[in-house]
Amino acid sequence: MKTAPAKPEDLASLAEASHQQRLDAAVETLVGEWAGVIPALDRDVRAIAARIARIDDRLRNRTAAILKDARLSDNEFRLLAGLLRRGGAHRAAPTELAGRYVPVTSGGFTGLARRLERRGLIRRIAHPSDQRSVLIELTDEGRALADETMRQVADVERTLMGSLSSAELQRGNRFLRTLLHSIERALD
Repeated sequence: MKTAPAKPEDLASLAEASHQQRLDAAVETLVGEWAGVIPALDRDVRAIAARIARIDDRLRNRTAAILKDARLSDNEFRLLAGLLRRGGAHRAAPTELAGRYVPVTSGGFTGLARRLERRGLIRRIAHPSDQRSVLIELTDEGRALADETMRQVADVERTLMGSLSSAELQRGNRFLRTLLHSIERALD
């Protein structure tokens, strides 16, 4: 008796299941190896950390490709995006931007701002109420680049998480919020 050929959707489903099993097996192998070295290891905690690291790696790799195409470093994008999110005139004092939007020192911020200014993406303007200070402001070109780059990042994120239902996204977000709060409390 002859078997009907597999349908493309059946093959895709099998390939996806196989890929998921390989990912799960890789994490379980890693956890098992560590448990062999550290018998008291909390396997669930290690598995969660391993999965988060893989997720972070995938997101960063895809985002890095977008930033490379835009000719932006991660910190340059953070600065442009931070100014864009501020709304209004898209401007702020360097002291408001360093640390909050960009994890750099004031010296590192100066070099970062200088590079973006040379590219015409930001400009320094006189502070209206403090003659000793300047404000950093997005140019039209900087605003357009930040907006387009963020749209591409959001598209990648949506694509990477596209197979999740709305309910799964909400459950995942609740869990990650709780996890982040736990981690932050432990660091205090």
